[in-house]
Amino acid sequence: MEFRDTESVSETVTEAPVAAKAPPEATATAPAKAKKDSKTVDIQLFAVEVDHSRDALLTEFGKDTLKDRYLLPGENFQDLFVRVASAYADDQPHAQRIYDYISRLWFMPATPVLSNGGTGRGLPISCFLNSVPDSLGGIVDTWNENVWLASRGGGIGTYWGNVRGIGEPVGLNGKT
Repeated sequence: MEFRDTESVSETVTEAPVAAKAPPEATATAPAKAKKDSKTVDIQLFAVEVDHSRDALLTEFGKDTLKDRYLLPGENFQDLFVRVASAYADDQPHAQRIYDYISRLWFMPATPVLSNGGTGRGLPISCFLNSVPDSLGGIVDTWNENVWLASRGGGIGTYWGNVRGIGEPVGLNGKT
């Protein structure tokens, strides 16, 4: 198995082309950047050498699961693996390694990575943990956070141990 060397640092720096700055008066009236459409697929950042023969490594159940839950319209199994590899890689060799590991079934990313990687929708995280502060505002804020996370496919575990129990004092004369 091949791992990336994280100790060495490249001495070569290539500068990306820089767009000319707009005059200050133009930026004040410029429209905000359009929100990314959740139905679009990102441009593949890195070229990956695809091996369609690796479809044979998938079981029928695996193929059915990928078709039912993860493939985008017009996408095949290897396209899915390339989309995910390209979306999360740091560079082309890294994208190739990620693709190779997935397509050889050495590992399979979690559902949100397969579903959302390289698209404008959802989050690449399966589970979220949070806690509720002992205040009305804290309860409402946590509720809103949980609704936002759940709407993007996240599973949530919330710790309520900080909130006072039933019958405990609230304010001057109140009880929970």
